[in-house]
Amino acid sequence: MWFRCFIVVYLLSSSVASKVRGEDNPHHVDRDETTLADDPPVNDFFYPLQALYFEAINIPEAWRLLAKVKRKRVAVAVIDTGVEAKHPDLLRNLIEGYNVVTKNNDTDDQNGHGTHMVGVLGATINNLVGIAGVTDLVNIMPISLVTPTGENEIASFDYVIRHRQEKDIKIILFALSRDTLVPGLADKIIRANKAGILVIVTAGNKGKDITKDKTYPCALTQKLTGMMCVAGTLQFENQLGRFSNFADYVDIAAPGDDIMTTGLEASYEFFTGTSPAASIVAGLAAMLYSVDPNLSPTAVKKIIEDTSQKGVKGSTRKSTFAFGRVDAGKALASLIPA
Repeated sequence: MWFRCFIVVYLLSSSVASKVRGEDNPHHVDRDETTLADDPPVNDFFYPLQALYFEAINIPEAWRLLAKVKRKRVAVAVIDTGVEAKHPDLLRNLIEGYNVVTKNNDTDDQNGHGTHMVGVLGATINNLVGIAGVTDLVNIMPISLVTPTGENEIASFDYVIRHRQEKDIKIILFALSRDTLVPGLADKIIRANKAGILVIVTAGNKGKDITKDKTYPCALTQKLTGMMCVAGTLQFENQLGRFSNFADYVDIAAPGDDIMTTGLEASYEFFTGTSPAASIVAGLAAMLYSVDPNLSPTAVKKIIEDTSQKGVKGSTRKSTFAFGRVDAGKALASLIPA
């Protein structure tokens, strides 16, 4: 089940943003470089609406550390509803994708969910407009399954696995949850892991305990070390949002409440659920791979878990979970000397 929350929609072109800032010619960063400024850390127009949750999980510190080292672009396959490829905040970080229904490269997003996911993960940083993605040095390959059927999901994983080596895909982001396991999906995730791909999925958005009444594919993480299931917290507090499912087998949490992202028709929207939380985790994983492309999926998962902020509370603050909330600064510090 996908979950979105449309609270506010902003429509802002590059020209309008430049006028607001008093600039005639907005500066765009080079496709293969990310340059980060100090105080504020980036110049994206809507960053003030992202600052609370980015700073809570130390994204600016991660950016500071990344600026010290040479790194490589990381390919992430986003299996979702496609993407608005002409969105000005996304086009620099997109590569050709695939539509498993029409069996061509038309991944135009008619739903919006995929565009939301991609924006949180990898909207262009430091281009004076819009938002900042978690990471900017990323090649996002949209895989459009159009509608979430078991057949389309299997076909999506098959396509990514077949093209893993050609595209050098390190991560699959798959924000779809069900009460039952799609036949054959576990095998596809195992194959992806064996091919060196980390699979990131969501805990789901029913706000319930999924220890016994499991959600899939999240529950597969109990047996598969190359995948991560993500819960969603509030923006700043280390506390689950009421929307988020939970269980001790969930691997990690990240902010998922009112997350600013890209929308259809070049818009910007707030996005709530475990989906944006999973996008944040995927962005952090891409940061780690950009520093060390030879990391295994299990190694990336371990770094993210070991450096997380422990003590995640339930939405009513009556319980504490075994999993933590991501800490991007600490995760990157484990690879980059201070």
